[in-house]
Amino acid sequence: MTQEEIKKLWGDELYKVFSEHINNDGWLTSNWADIIEDEISKYDSDYNENPLYTKTYSRMYNIDLEMNSNGTMVTPFR
Repeated sequence: MTQEEIKKLWGDELYKVFSEHINNDGWLTSNWADIIEDEISKYDSDYNENPLYTKTYSRMYNIDLEMNSNGTMVTPFR
């Protein structure tokens, strides 16, 4: 898949967060929550909840994900 196809598959916002972790076939590691925790701060400098953190979790829980045969990768249903 091209990067544009992968971007279209995942959507702009999720692609921005996970682009370095999505392989050339459009699959993301199934431990995507760890990526969010490691790369997006939960709170801003004023200790307010970071909207990107919240929106990313929300988007991931609200899309239908397909899991590969061994359960290590996910992708949106195509």
